[in-house]
Amino acid sequence: MRYKMHISELRTLIRIQRKVVTGTGIHKTTDWIDLGNLLPTDPPRYLRCKWYPLGGTEAWNVVLRYNPLITASCRLIRGSIVYTIIGPMDPDQHREWTAFKVKASLSV
Repeated sequence: MRYKMHISELRTLIRIQRKVVTGTGIHKTTDWIDLGNLLPTDPPRYLRCKWYPLGGTEAWNVVLRYNPLITASCRLIRGSIVYTIIGPMDPDQHREWTAFKVKASLSV
């Protein structure tokens, strides 16, 4: 059975970033770059998602268009708050939607 969702439900603007490590040894640096960007200086890439609470206010459910690059090592930014992605998955295995849970991150 297909996951029932309409494109008009994607109302919340978010950014999803991946960790990029450059340099070696003592010169190693870590940067966060938006998915789809090549350099940290590229303009931000916003995505639209459905954002709704999971029971309380600490964890949230997020549903957006399918993207195989979204993994648990990525992070999500909504406004100025950074969230940790927990278990991204394709709910119906049709590669239309990606669903996951997020929690506010204590470390930036």
